[in-house]
Amino acid sequence: MAIPILSILPNMQVNLLNRISGIALAAVCLAAPALAADPTPAAIVKDMKRVADWQLAHPSKHKPHDWTHAPFYMGLGHLFQVSGDATYRDALDGFGKPLGYGPGPRVTHADDHAILQAWLMLYQIDRDPAKLNPSVAHFDTVRQALAKEPKRSISGGTFTWDWCDALFMSPAVWAELSQITGDPKFLEWSDREWWTTTDMLYDPEAHLYYRDARFFGQKTASGRKTFWARGNGWVCGGLVHVLDRLPANHPSRVKYLGLYHDMMAALLKLQNPDGLWRSSLLDPEGPIGESSGTSFFTYAMAWGLNRGLLPAKTYRPAVMKGLTALMKNIQPDGMLGFVQRVDDRPDGSTITAQATEIYGSGAFLLAGSEVIRLLDPSKARKGLATFKGVTLPDRFLPAAPRTCARFVPERKDDFAWENDLVAFRAYGPALRSGPENSGFDCWFKRVPYPVMDKWYIEDVTVLKHSKATKTYHQDQGEGYDGYKVGDTRGCGGISVFADGQLYNSETFVAQRIIENTPQRVAFELDYASDFKGAVLRETKRITLIMGERLFQCDSRFTLDGKPAASLPVAIGLMPQVPGTTAAFSPKTGLMRLWENLEGLGLGTAVVIDPKRVDKMITHTDATNQTQALCLAKTDATGHIRWFTGFGWQGQGEITTDAKWQAYLTKFAARYLKTPYAKPEFKVHTSNIP
Repeated sequence: MAIPILSILPNMQVNLLNRISGIALAAVCLAAPALAADPTPAAIVKDMKRVADWQLAHPSKHKPHDWTHAPFYMGLGHLFQVSGDATYRDALDGFGKPLGYGPGPRVTHADDHAILQAWLMLYQIDRDPAKLNPSVAHFDTVRQALAKEPKRSISGGTFTWDWCDALFMSPAVWAELSQITGDPKFLEWSDREWWTTTDMLYDPEAHLYYRDARFFGQKTASGRKTFWARGNGWVCGGLVHVLDRLPANHPSRVKYLGLYHDMMAALLKLQNPDGLWRSSLLDPEGPIGESSGTSFFTYAMAWGLNRGLLPAKTYRPAVMKGLTALMKNIQPDGMLGFVQRVDDRPDGSTITAQATEIYGSGAFLLAGSEVIRLLDPSKARKGLATFKGVTLPDRFLPAAPRTCARFVPERKDDFAWENDLVAFRAYGPALRSGPENSGFDCWFKRVPYPVMDKWYIEDVTVLKHSKATKTYHQDQGEGYDGYKVGDTRGCGGISVFADGQLYNSETFVAQRIIENTPQRVAFELDYASDFKGAVLRETKRITLIMGERLFQCDSRFTLDGKPAASLPVAIGLMPQVPGTTAAFSPKTGLMRLWENLEGLGLGTAVVIDPKRVDKMITHTDATNQTQALCLAKTDATGHIRWFTGFGWQGQGEITTDAKWQAYLTKFAARYLKTPYAKPEFKVHTSNIP
């Protein structure tokens, strides 16, 4: 397949063609032969040898067991496989023998595991146990050293791989050991640690990894999130190496494939017209392309083409453009230039024609070998996982979407609940002395899978690189808690309303789950307070189902133990942006807000049977807090029902006030007559003072 013509023409030719009319240009393109074709396997092997020979003649000054050597050692093995030239196999063996085919000296550090992949390549060639046994023995040493480390993410790992490069360095070693030995223990541990690192460092909005925790919230000079090309290149290399060794029936295989899909789709969009990726991935207008990141991305895409996982029409041109650009970055003496020096972040200042590193040479060898296999299937590697008939998932989901609800004693007695679209929490006994009371908090979600357990554990886990936690008050791609409640009604909380003022209940004093299934959750919260000398008690049953943005509230009140019939109540919405005007529609039972919060639209709403509405008002309390209130009364049993929730532009569907209004109108038509549930319940007095 030819590379697209305009992407390979010199600037002068492009400028000339741009002056030609559309019809004439089409004629030229149809009549003229392709100006450049895919590089041939022979040409690629020739350039791979040039790079390898230069690197062998100019030994790296890094220690021979260092992570920097790992891609080059592996690249030599691949060069031997596609060329048949035993010189490179022997060179690889010559590096490994003095090291006893073992790791570097740091036991748990992933960087010192990386070269084990090269020795396992040698083992797969000659089955010499000397090249296998050090890796097997090292695993038990690693596990013992980490045995007392606590769980640091919802995936259950220790977060020993707390920088994204580590996903190239270590996981594939253990995946391959499980394949070779048939013992699943290596892969079980590696899999748990992979997803723990992903929990912490992957941004599902950008579909890229932060290098480490220091980059949460850090922006480039152009105001974009900071994602480092080579860091994500390391991840891509590690990802395809793990997939090559992962059993077809492994429970995480779909997750790895979904991750691969999302990363490849994101990276495809970030490739520059010159075929190269920039060191700062979200700054594609950077003037200089970078060789090591480009090599890893080209390698990973070619890998997917060779396994039938990526559409050739879309990805093959990108692969060929990438490899062609890399071949142009080889200097006349065989040195691969434009390689960013050893670093832990994007930095274009070190990228020059004379800038090289041994890992850049190695990454190029990996990319070249995989493209050769694309052009010549007879060079395909044997003994790897098969993907015949496999279709990539259309997105990466680390967990299945479902409804969830639980009491969270580890976080000051919160009660939290969520579905695929929205998440909420209510405040519990541990916050009773603070300003919080019975208002509802919103958690903005970008993703359909459950986040509340993940966010809670991350919020208290101190991360090594940043010396801080991954707080859920900042958006790292999954969403965040940017909603402020304090002592207001928040999103749809209820209070008694008398004498022109709110009588807020304090935080809940007891809770119980009624139903908790993937499609539906229901639970109850008990409240107790004083109202004009009487004991006011409330049991609130909340029901949330999949696919809806609003949850159902059923509250029943008593006063001194008797049903609080015709009790005046107010259901409120607290504007997050001062001056936001509420839209009131008492006749249809709709009260809504639409505001721009930190650059994204946010709609909150209350939906209620219009027969229950007395009126809707804007109310300012004694502390100068202004809220929208729907005033109503309980029925003869002290019961009242309403729905409340939100739509956030960051989730991608409710992007305007008009869409929010349309959603609410349809919602009211569906659920006011046929609610989620018609619970029969009473006020619970157990555990209530």
